[in-house]
Amino acid sequence: MKDKSILEMYLEDMKEIKPLEESELDTLKKALSNGDNSAKNRIIEGHMMYATELIQPFVGCGQEITDLISESHLALTMAVAEYKSGDLKEQIRTAVEKRLNEIIDEETKVKNASNMLADRLNDLMEASRILAQEYGREASVEELSDRLMVPKDEVEELLKISLNAMDPEKNI
Repeated sequence: MKDKSILEMYLEDMKEIKPLEESELDTLKKALSNGDNSAKNRIIEGHMMYATELIQPFVGCGQEITDLISESHLALTMAVAEYKSGDLKEQIRTAVEKRLNEIIDEETKVKNASNMLADRLNDLMEASRILAQEYGREASVEELSDRLMVPKDEVEELLKISLNAMDPEKNI
């Protein structure tokens, strides 16, 4: 619910911005092509609500609404800065959707990497437990490496990670 109230407040603030009329946009695009920064800023301002509306399909995909808004506005700014000709609104839509898909893909990759690491740590702990039962002592790094069929340095790294996770003093 927090995200919804932030979005509602933001949308309320956006109502303060005067919408762009088509004739104004045509004039601004001409000025933009001549390097007029005030035209660029007005085009960006005039399209902020549009860029914000484009986040709707991405809400609930693991990103905070404030991050989605920020990223959509960054993509909007870049699209306007790079604009040369053609359908500006379509170029903005493409840039915003591309950027939002990128950040969601990045988040997915991070989560997948985190899950893979957790799986590797679980495998290590399970192998360690089994070998301890078999040998009546803690397994060596070499024995764990052989059991898991991974290089010794990977076992050492996983052991460091697991020890750091269990010792809050080391995470400070």
